[in-house]
Amino acid sequence: MRYNRGRQYIWLIILVVVVALARIRIGGSVPLPASYEKLAGGQIRIQVQAKPVPSTATGEQWNLEKHVQNGQTIYTANLYMNGHEQLLFPSLKTQSKTAAGTLYESNGKIRFGSQDYHAIDLFVAADGKSGYIDFAKS
Repeated sequence: MRYNRGRQYIWLIILVVVVALARIRIGGSVPLPASYEKLAGGQIRIQVQAKPVPSTATGEQWNLEKHVQNGQTIYTANLYMNGHEQLLFPSLKTQSKTAAGTLYESNGKIRFGSQDYHAIDLFVAADGKSGYIDFAKS
């Protein structure tokens, strides 16, 4: 009897490790934010603001950050969960520039619920304090 119980514990530990590794490999999913826009073709648009996210924040928060390095400016849309940065989606190359702001190509993957998405566009308003990020289904 004792031998069987030990074997059960070993299988239970193996199962927990496999589930944990699968979760890490697949990545966790996040809920869609309370306010988002559904675009044509199943795309999703999330508004971002250039404001700090306090470490005491609860739930999901999105913000826009400006990074200057070696004279080059890069904007990122960041996902925070409970005050901790989880994912960031950088601006890559400029697609278009207007008086309203600049549209950048973006990249990065995220899972909303059970659907995988990838970032396609990051728009930054001319004042650099607001914008949006668009995601398409993967």
